[in-house]
Amino acid sequence: MINRRPFLASAAAALAAPVMGTARAQSWPDRPIKLLVGFAPGGAVDTVARLIAVPMSEILGQNVVVENRAGASANIAAAGMVQAPADGHTVLMGAFAHSVNPSLMKIGFDLSEMQPVLQLTRVPTVLLVHKDSPHRTAAELVAAGRGRPGGLTYASGGSGTASHLAPELFARRLGLKTVHVPFRGGAPAMQAVMAGQVDFMCENPQPTFIAPGSPIRSLAVFQPQRLAILPDVPSIAEAGLGQDLTIRSWHGLFLRRGTSDTVVTRLAAAAQAALARPALRARLDALGIEPVDSSPQSFAAFFASEVDTWARVIREAGIKME
Repeated sequence: MINRRPFLASAAAALAAPVMGTARAQSWPDRPIKLLVGFAPGGAVDTVARLIAVPMSEILGQNVVVENRAGASANIAAAGMVQAPADGHTVLMGAFAHSVNPSLMKIGFDLSEMQPVLQLTRVPTVLLVHKDSPHRTAAELVAAGRGRPGGLTYASGGSGTASHLAPELFARRLGLKTVHVPFRGGAPAMQAVMAGQVDFMCENPQPTFIAPGSPIRSLAVFQPQRLAILPDVPSIAEAGLGQDLTIRSWHGLFLRRGTSDTVVTRLAAAAQAALARPALRARLDALGIEPVDSSPQSFAAFFASEVDTWARVIREAGIKME
């Protein structure tokens, strides 16, 4: 006689699995959530993560704990999220680096394993020169870049960083000749600008050049409108360099692919509620960081566009990780 018990037991388990999965999703989060950050403490990505973790903890009723896993251009943190269970308790604080890494290195996993949840912010890029630079406007800098045989030098925080790729897109769009001068991090690159060792830099807003009396002068903001914390600096369109030359960094949340839609929706809603709090918005505004109205669908489309845009820039410029 055939023993039907093992079959019935496995069938019952198969039927119960979706129910159990749904129950777990409904009870999410049932323990602290790890928010993985691919950079060291104190940087812009870490700052945004810590700012949003506090209200999200209150909204979700569980601690959202920021965990820094710096290295490999934030890829260590991304791999850590992908390797974690798809239960919504390990979240990645995504950033610009995650859209360029697939074109610069072997990331060790398929990009589709990263499930976009919500874009949190966008961060404008500012065109910078030394305060005593002979180029008083963005148009003058462009004219110099087109006419100087050796090209203009620009500083960056290293190969593949936003401060490297933004000038490459800028140069290609406007026909400039440029020479990349990489440094080990944004701080020494900024110091090179302050010392007048390079012609320009493209960087997100920083206290270094926003403060009165700064040795750095801002020529333009790479977005359609001016920046509230730099009200006297023209937009890229006002500078006469075109309406469509928008270059921004960003922050967003990712989960591992396969996480329940219920969890994705609840995490997105919690992040949106946190961003709506006036105290958080005020802190972001002071940093020149703009909260974004987003959804899992719009963030997925935006992320795919970013991956494609920077893959093209990296390919055309022949950029390699050093």
